[in-house]
Amino acid sequence: MELTMIAARVLAPSARNSAPTKRLFFTGSPAIHRTKKLPSCSYSLISQQKGFSILPSPQLTSSSSQQHHRNNSVSMSTMSNETNNNNDSSKPMIHPTVESIRSIRKSIHPSTTIGFVPTMGALHEGHLSLAREARLKNDIVIASIFVNPTQFGEGEDLDKYPRQLEEDVAKLREIGVDHVFAPSDPDVMYGKNHATFVEPMGFDQTKEGISRPGHFRGVATIVTKLFNIVQPTNAYFGQKDAVQCIVIRRIAQDLDMDVNVQIMDTVREEDGLAMSSRNAYLTDEERQKAPILYQSLRTARELFDSRFAKGEEEVDANDLREVVMNVLESEPMISKIEYVAIDDLENMRPMEKVGDGGCVVSLACKLGSVRLIDNIVLR
Repeated sequence: MELTMIAARVLAPSARNSAPTKRLFFTGSPAIHRTKKLPSCSYSLISQQKGFSILPSPQLTSSSSQQHHRNNSVSMSTMSNETNNNNDSSKPMIHPTVESIRSIRKSIHPSTTIGFVPTMGALHEGHLSLAREARLKNDIVIASIFVNPTQFGEGEDLDKYPRQLEEDVAKLREIGVDHVFAPSDPDVMYGKNHATFVEPMGFDQTKEGISRPGHFRGVATIVTKLFNIVQPTNAYFGQKDAVQCIVIRRIAQDLDMDVNVQIMDTVREEDGLAMSSRNAYLTDEERQKAPILYQSLRTARELFDSRFAKGEEEVDANDLREVVMNVLESEPMISKIEYVAIDDLENMRPMEKVGDGGCVVSLACKLGSVRLIDNIVLR
């Protein structure tokens, strides 16, 4: 399946995006919690309070699946303690299987607005700001937590990517998220006979795509699957992953998905560093130097604004790239600059001249051994 690269406007928010007039709660629905590994490798419902029945999940057979299960396990005892100590402990409901989240989805009335926040976990304020926006604008909020193996390339950090489901669920509970789809194993999303992928054409030729071959096929595939499963009204993503945002808008438009893709501003630390789960890899010294990424992007904004303030109608992309590179090269702890890209806002195609329509300036570099990305929109 080829996805076209024809320019199209982003789906306009519909009337469904207005503040909800009602809130729906599933007070009689069971709260699904994952137990420690059982002999049958199944998962159970908390049954002590309302006599809920047992739901089996697909069998886990591979060693990698078992490791993933251990990394993401939430103990029955811990979640039971939360049930006793939290006034609204039935929320969020945890769904480890597609069947579980679909059963809930089918029970929701068609007029109910659903906000969806897909994540890979290790939640920080950037993720939580998306959840808060979803909570504000929708009747029901669903988040997903799944470290998607198909968007990681060879030699990347799939095995060491932070997995902290218990902590993440607690954060989402504070915001009022209703459901968390947390596939218990990669096999839940990619069965042994899985053979279908969504490949957005042209994005492997972007600077980020060249640096991470196959990454956007993995992103497009998992997002398509999640949209099909959850069927949200609105889906929320952060601008920090600039190309990913364009990819997701493209697949939603090109495949006629009935979902409004909402892109929210990058959330930054006080010193300007874009929030990222991978920031945890930085040493103390590297963390002190990391704000230079955003400082370099701000020089591009200053140049862009000054040129238009002088009455110029366009700015040379090479001039923007040069000022960013100069700042990055001034920091000895940056071990590698992978790219500084000046691309259009519609499909991330390289630009030579930037007019009043604007552009996105994006970069990727290694600070020590940690790969960081950031971007800024100029218009």
